[in-house]
Amino acid sequence: MRVRLLGPVDVLVDDIPRRVMGLRRTAVLAALALRPGAVVSVDLLVEAVWGTTAPASAATTVQSHVSYLRGVLDRREAITARRPGYLLDLGEREATDVQTAERLIRQGMESAAPDVRADRLRTAVALWRGAPLAELAGLAWFDEQAQRLEQLLLEARHALIDARLALGQDRQLVPELTDLSRQHPLHEQVHAQLMLALYRAGRQGEALAVYQRLRRTLVDELGIHPSQPLRDLEVAVLRQDPVLDRPAPPPAYLRRCPAMAGGCSRPWPDGGSVRVRRWKARR
Repeated sequence: MRVRLLGPVDVLVDDIPRRVMGLRRTAVLAALALRPGAVVSVDLLVEAVWGTTAPASAATTVQSHVSYLRGVLDRREAITARRPGYLLDLGEREATDVQTAERLIRQGMESAAPDVRADRLRTAVALWRGAPLAELAGLAWFDEQAQRLEQLLLEARHALIDARLALGQDRQLVPELTDLSRQHPLHEQVHAQLMLALYRAGRQGEALAVYQRLRRTLVDELGIHPSQPLRDLEVAVLRQDPVLDRPAPPPAYLRRCPAMAGGCSRPWPDGGSVRVRRWKARR
């Protein structure tokens, strides 16, 4: 049994999805499933489900919703009352698809082998079935949680692209990265990956055009210029620096992050904060 949150919220029993009837009931289940194995207070459940419009009877209504959800889960002990609230315990090591995705992403990030990284990360990305917590959009607490899960997906997709670049799948990646660059027009890492894929596919001019487009967008919309690592990448593309070619076998730093090597944490202009690997051109 598993609660799925990476898309419409439902319960998977023997690979058969069960929908939860009612927005508030769905919200209670999702709030508990976002913190599996931990006690979620009634106060937090009320805040998550009703926000600032909670009726005086909200705590009693939560109790009624929990009773209904126990029926959906086929086990009373699946949701236990424990002060100051309730705890979801499905008897599984991974009670939700979020937990599975986080494990696969962690395993992928930790693997030194690009093929293993790609396999784990591809499996993780496939767990998203659409917008996370889809039917709860508009409820402030869940909007924050959905944004976190969208950011997790974006990080996983970036890491998967890095692994595929390390495997030499440059040409296959160009269409996907082109779409991502349109979706995230201010995101430097996406554009760096697209530049590298285009360059390795023999399309140096287009790689440079991607940089110029991003530079104009950053200047026009934010009044800033591309970061130094991205400027270094442009110089390397112009010079056709051999460091951009796929080495065989690749150096360790390129195996960790083919598009950008090194390490720092930088918030990207279009929201969120993701792990960024500094790429430094070899002079």
